[in-house]
Amino acid sequence: MVRSPSPVQVRCVDGDPVEFHRRPNRRDSHYLVTEVQERWIEESRWPFRSAMPIGGDRCRCWRVLARRSDEPHLPASEFVLRMRSGPGVWDLRWLT
Repeated sequence: MVRSPSPVQVRCVDGDPVEFHRRPNRRDSHYLVTEVQERWIEESRWPFRSAMPIGGDRCRCWRVLARRSDEPHLPASEFVLRMRSGPGVWDLRWLT
């Protein structure tokens, strides 16, 4: 089931996400990335073009497996993280 995007805060290492939490910050919203499964760049539906290689009309995306930090024994869930207009502007889709 695909849920609508929610804003997130993401920490990256060497260009890949390693942890994220949904905003506003909730108790169950902090996740640790266990695996990056896929990376891609997609066109945004924004109505304007951007001179920047990433941002504006292009989004950098990652499909990841992540576990809640407070329950690491539970199975990982699948998410798509999208950097929408440059570092610091992210959204999240929960796939499983």
